[in-house]
Amino acid sequence: MFRSLFGRGKRRRDRRPSELRDDSVRAAMVGDVVTIAGLGLEYEDCYFFIERRHRYTTGPDSWYELECADGETRVWVEWTDGYDLSVSATGNPDPIGLDGIGLTEDDLIQLDEQHSIDNFINVDGQGYRYRNSAEVFFYRDCSGPGEPFYHWDFLSDDGLRILSITKWEGRPFEVVFSEVLSSDSVTLYQGERLDPGTGRGR
Repeated sequence: MFRSLFGRGKRRRDRRPSELRDDSVRAAMVGDVVTIAGLGLEYEDCYFFIERRHRYTTGPDSWYELECADGETRVWVEWTDGYDLSVSATGNPDPIGLDGIGLTEDDLIQLDEQHSIDNFINVDGQGYRYRNSAEVFFYRDCSGPGEPFYHWDFLSDDGLRILSITKWEGRPFEVVFSEVLSSDSVTLYQGERLDPGTGRGR
């Protein structure tokens, strides 16, 4: 697939839908504010304003990304809203190249073709197990036709870090590390929700 692309008691009264409120990260919108626990001590006292919200899809699966800022401090939060809510975040989005993790393009092609969760790589003494690789579509601000790229996903042996490799057409491979967070690590405060296209309130 990769070769062809560039050649993942009392009866309780039922609540009305208007009374149900989701305060988890899955309800986050541009204009809201979040705090993040567990990402690092330097982030514990930060209140991050959500500047952008993006969507990714691969086949029937989808996940979201928040771009957040507290002054000069920035973080990127992702979550996959499947059977369980999975959350990860990074405060260092600057990617490194394949040389930085000791892989080559041929290695990634082989991992993609074998598509086996038994495969793993070793980076600086830490094992990362292959989870998936697939074509992904990126929807900036959750809109538009979607931009395609290819994505490889690895999880560290201790389950605490994610290694993501992306390949956009016409661009070099990019490697980013993020930290796995508990589903309740992000606290959401609803703010003045903005339209990401205009910056105006909704």
